[in-house]
Amino acid sequence: MYISDLSIHGFKSFAKKDNLKFGEGITAIVGPNGCGKTNIVDAIRWVLGEQKHSVLRSTKMEDVIFSGSDSLKPLSVCEVSLTVHNNKGKLPVEYNDVEIGRRVFRNGDSEYFINRTPCRLKDIQDLFVDTGMGADAYSVIELKMIEQILSETNDDRKRMFEEAAGINKYKQQRKSALRKFEAVRTDLERVFDIIAEVEAKVKALALQLKRFERHEKLTDELRQREIALAFIRIKEFEEVAIPLKKKIQDFKHLRESTATETSIHETELDNLKSFYQQQQSELDEMRMDIFTAAEKRDTLQRDVLVGTEQRRSAESTVERLERENSANENRVSQLQQHIDDYDKETQELLPQIDNQLAVYKKEKAAFESIDIKYKQAQTAVDTLQNERWDEQRKLADQESLFKRTEDMLADKQEQMDALKSRELSLKESIATAEKESAEKNNKLTGLQQQVGLTQEKLEKIKSQVQTLKLDEHDTIRRQHSLGAKQEGLQNQIQFYENLLESKEGFAGGVKHVLKHSKDFPGVHGVLAELLDIDKEFQSVIENVLGPTAGCLVAKDRATALKTLHILKDQKHGNASILPLKELSALKSKIATTPKSDLVVCRALESVKADSKYSELVNVLLGNVLIVKNLSKALQDANLSGWNLVDLEGTYSDTNMILSQGKMGKGLVGRQEKLESLLIQLQENEKAQSAVQKDLKDNAEHLGNTTSEQNKIITTLDKQNEDVSTLENECLQYKIHNEQQCELLIAISDNMDETSAAIVSLKASLKKLSPSAEKGEKILKKLAEGLIKANDELLAVRKQRDEYHQSAQDLRIEVLNLENQRDNISFQNRIAADSVTELTSRQTDIDSEIKNLLARQKELEDKVNSCEKELVKANAVVNKKRSVLDLKKVTYQETYKEIEIIQAKIREEQHNRENLLEDLKSAELEIVNYDQSIKLVIERIKDRYDMSIPKNMVVEESLFSLEERIEKINRSVENIGPINMAVKDEHDVECERLELLTEQKGDLIESEQNLKDTIQKIDQEARKLFTETFDEIKVNFEKLFSMFFEGGKGSLSLVGDPDPLEADIA
Repeated sequence: MYISDLSIHGFKSFAKKDNLKFGEGITAIVGPNGCGKTNIVDAIRWVLGEQKHSVLRSTKMEDVIFSGSDSLKPLSVCEVSLTVHNNKGKLPVEYNDVEIGRRVFRNGDSEYFINRTPCRLKDIQDLFVDTGMGADAYSVIELKMIEQILSETNDDRKRMFEEAAGINKYKQQRKSALRKFEAVRTDLERVFDIIAEVEAKVKALALQLKRFERHEKLTDELRQREIALAFIRIKEFEEVAIPLKKKIQDFKHLRESTATETSIHETELDNLKSFYQQQQSELDEMRMDIFTAAEKRDTLQRDVLVGTEQRRSAESTVERLERENSANENRVSQLQQHIDDYDKETQELLPQIDNQLAVYKKEKAAFESIDIKYKQAQTAVDTLQNERWDEQRKLADQESLFKRTEDMLADKQEQMDALKSRELSLKESIATAEKESAEKNNKLTGLQQQVGLTQEKLEKIKSQVQTLKLDEHDTIRRQHSLGAKQEGLQNQIQFYENLLESKEGFAGGVKHVLKHSKDFPGVHGVLAELLDIDKEFQSVIENVLGPTAGCLVAKDRATALKTLHILKDQKHGNASILPLKELSALKSKIATTPKSDLVVCRALESVKADSKYSELVNVLLGNVLIVKNLSKALQDANLSGWNLVDLEGTYSDTNMILSQGKMGKGLVGRQEKLESLLIQLQENEKAQSAVQKDLKDNAEHLGNTTSEQNKIITTLDKQNEDVSTLENECLQYKIHNEQQCELLIAISDNMDETSAAIVSLKASLKKLSPSAEKGEKILKKLAEGLIKANDELLAVRKQRDEYHQSAQDLRIEVLNLENQRDNISFQNRIAADSVTELTSRQTDIDSEIKNLLARQKELEDKVNSCEKELVKANAVVNKKRSVLDLKKVTYQETYKEIEIIQAKIREEQHNRENLLEDLKSAELEIVNYDQSIKLVIERIKDRYDMSIPKNMVVEESLFSLEERIEKINRSVENIGPINMAVKDEHDVECERLELLTEQKGDLIESEQNLKDTIQKIDQEARKLFTETFDEIKVNFEKLFSMFFEGGKGSLSLVGDPDPLEADIA
């Protein structure tokens, strides 16, 4: 398989489409710097799915698109296609040539193709897995990548070996199988939960199904009984309806015969009504003519009356106006006389008003003078009255204060007596309380001493309990630790037993020889298993021995060659064999151990072996020293010429070749490790038994101690309760005594205050007595002055009132004269206005009389004309009324004939209505019976979706059927609500349960299959990896010897015994 063609368009510096052809073998691309050689490698890596833009020497993935130049525009897309010639069939496709394509756009979209068919990136990665080709495979190596590969970590180096071994697909399959395994485990747990739910549901549905079946049985019987009952009821309704139907037929025949007679009378009635209506029309026309003539006559009469009345009104109006004219002339002369009289009276009143006004002003001035005197007298009286009231108030206050002081003095003396009695009682109470308090304190001291002793005892017990609990926790923790340790030991023992049984870590040929040791009698075993190495230095010695630890030890060279030929012929894999006889013959000289502080010991000193292997050990480890620090040891001249290894496994031989190792490679000391683990397991089991016994003894001791602790706590609680009670009592006595003492002090202070108050009150009484007598004298003097002032005030008030009354009388007389003058002036103005109005009215009256005489003549002519036309209209109206009377007689006779025929028709209608009523009643009964039958049929149809048979044999009676139906209904009600779909649900859930059970089995089987698949994948991957590793190891040793001319270099698996998990050193 090799690359045959590479097509590039728009990738980095390749603006135009370029095709590169590659042949089988080596193809070299040469050119100056910057011409794009490395871009070709980037294109190959990119098309194989590289996703890191930094590996492609770009800041982002879109930078791989051609960005333009001076002569070319930038592109928006780049595309690379790679053709691989699949001549060896390594790619899992049927094509000899496989074309891989990748396209990317500037917006970030990407497309992948296999043989120009769109696909996913994962499809391309899966296609090239384990082929050595890929975005991160070792087959694409760029500039400086050799140094990078050599400096890679163990994980990266391991990935290259896995790629070369072709086990990546197995690892992916294993990861996929593990994911499926977890998914199956989750599904299985979910199935178990669902099965439990479905089983519970099936049980519940089974109970419902039993109720449903009983309900269904009762419902079937109920349906049969109700159909039979419905059949009986329908038959009863039909038997009752037969005579009613016959009766309806008779009524219909009778109704038809009466209808014929009625039609004859109705025809005759129609004829009479037609003639009657014709007569009525003629009468109406005549009445209209009479009405028109009478209306004309009435109009003429109204005109005559109106004209006559208007003429009379005009005559009376002329007479009235003439009388009014005469009266107005008399009124004007009277008013002129009144005006003259008013002027004369006004001239006489003016001197009287002036004289009276002067007298009033003089009298008013005298009143104002006397009013000032009155106000001064009033002010003097008010002042004396206020002084008297103030003095009376002061005297009353002094009397009240004197009285209150006497009362307070009496209260203070009573209070003093009560305080003395209270003080004596308190002193006696305090003495008694102090005596009782002392007794209580003595008792409390004794109880507190007992509580202290009990508390000390409890603290000791608590300390013991705490110690026992800690011991118990430590023991439980040790038990858990020993249990975990035992489980770990068992797992390690199982692992090492499997390791020893499978000979894991050895080459395929070595495994075969060890498994079939009887077929190879000259082979003693593997070197790693023949040596007994101190546990402390096992990993160090294994690093020194390197691959030699996995070599077989044969008796001699001939035996070794024979063994190798057998393994080769039978294709059992590679093997390395040490010929014991030839190596022992070397007898290397053992040098003296150099003196240095850096030397821990010689490697020989840490290895024990059978005497026949001693020379072999000397040859392999005789020149090896175990040192503390390899860097310092290499600089020590005393240690030159020795192979050195430090405690971490870093090894340096005399050729100055350094190898970095890790502790615990796993080939040396497997059997010893297994035996050691078995011994540790026995010791752990003994320790567990001892811990179990200690735990039991500790629990028993802890129970006894806890019980004793609870008893002490109960006793201590009771003692504390007693102490608390006594403390409360002592505290109450103490508080009571303190309160009594405080009260005694307060009473003493109160007595002192009361005594001082009594002295003060007595002094106040002595001062208040003379003040009261002095106030009485002042009050008497003020009363005499007030009486005198009141007399003077009364005299002034009387004089003032007389002046005021005289002034008011004069003012009234002045006002009367002025009012009289104003009235005369007003009457004078009214008389003048009336004269003017009457003169104007006389002119209007003369004009109206002239117009009324002309209107009177016109009305007289109109009345004479209307009276002549009225005589003619009366004659026409009388003639038409005589003709109308004759027509009315004929009209009334026709109406009587109509009434007779209508009476006959009404009688016939009444008979027919009675007949129809009977017919309707019969039909209603038939309808009711038919409706009842229909309801019965519909009820059965709605309830059971069945029709009632026309013929049916019913052996039971109506009563027994109804009774049985009622019992069935009660039974159905007692059953309660029914799930009508329970049968289907039960069948569905049962089918679901069966399906889930099958799925559970399938999942369990799938789980086991996945376990087997993982084991097979692991076995196959281990085999491929081990074989590939052995080949790489051999090639590496050859290349190392070639490059370093006699130097030795090797590869080894370190760390985990499982090759797939081990690191490469």
